[in-house]
Amino acid sequence: MHLVVLGGGGAMGRITVRALAEDERVARVTIVDLHASVAERTVAWLQQGREKTRAAGCDVRDERALAKLLGGADAVLNATDYPFNLDVMRAALVARVSYADLGGLFHMTKRQYELDAAYREAGICGVLGIGSTPGITNLLARIAADQLDRVERLDVRIGSGDFRPTNAPFVPPYSIRTIFDECTLEPMVYRNGRWSAVAPMSGQEEIDFPAPIGRATAMHTLHSEVALFPVSFREKGLKHASFKIAFPQEFLNQLKLLVGLGLAKTEPVEARGPEKGSFVRVAPRELFVSLLSERELSGGAASEPDDCDVLRIVAQGTRDGQPVTLVEDMVVRPYKPWKVGAGDLDTGVPLAIAGILLAQGGQRTSGVHGAEMIFDPHAFLRELARYGMRASETTTRAL
Repeated sequence: MHLVVLGGGGAMGRITVRALAEDERVARVTIVDLHASVAERTVAWLQQGREKTRAAGCDVRDERALAKLLGGADAVLNATDYPFNLDVMRAALVARVSYADLGGLFHMTKRQYELDAAYREAGICGVLGIGSTPGITNLLARIAADQLDRVERLDVRIGSGDFRPTNAPFVPPYSIRTIFDECTLEPMVYRNGRWSAVAPMSGQEEIDFPAPIGRATAMHTLHSEVALFPVSFREKGLKHASFKIAFPQEFLNQLKLLVGLGLAKTEPVEARGPEKGSFVRVAPRELFVSLLSERELSGGAASEPDDCDVLRIVAQGTRDGQPVTLVEDMVVRPYKPWKVGAGDLDTGVPLAIAGILLAQGGQRTSGVHGAEMIFDPHAFLRELARYGMRASETTTRAL
């Protein structure tokens, strides 16, 4: 099988590439980034399977060029920033290649749903979010929902921790662009069968997560699951859905400071230029992203991972007329064979697994859906277990 990874030079994309390169089911991997030299860094980083790979440069906003590059592939895996999701989906539709991405932060996800009829007509599949969250969380939600006659509510609760000693003053667990959007745009919640907006970073909730996270404070942020669940589980009677994440307290304090200073803003501001009397216009967010990238390339961040993600679904509903609460947990730790952290692993590997299953025809349907409607969740969890990612379940019911 031939799989194409877009954004394959990025932190998450390179994990997807590595999982594919080391999988005997995969014959060929095309690694694509804006500049081929960035994709080539991923090729050089691989320990196995380099002979399967080739690097290419492409601007994913160029539909014609991207569709040509995708021609003949079995699936395209989109690890670029989520604002490009529709561009890539349209190119995949032209090339008639099944598609998967890492999520669209609610509003993009809802726009992507609009391509459902076109994807069905083309006989291809579009997976809206198959990383850690959305992705693994969606599969856990499906496992819980399948055990209930009716589902009243589905709540996603994420615990994130990083225990590495580091000299770096600020270490984002994933794309800082996405984090800034999650924490500055209004989060959406699903209440009594309707979507509504709440204040960014509101709804603080103390949650006891498994070790090593422990007790942590979670808050609302904008996320895709809240767009996906009411569509996927409509027939189960879903009335409520929400998403909250607990960042490490020190990171959260830093994040609030950066947002308060305006460094998350995308509108250009005027600043003094390098020449006397000159001025330039620069977007604060893009300047900050560039500085982070420069630090990473110089090796400024800690190299030995010691982080943890807890991916949790709390499902409330009824079974045989009795109220039941199911808690599905997955605790993810660094993957020692690759020396990569939990956050990279549980985001990049599911996208690779999705590509393999799509190429094999291992999906339930064509069209555009959340991962919970496309893959057999138990089969997917067995694939994840190969990388040390395993889920557990707790049931509470009336006696």
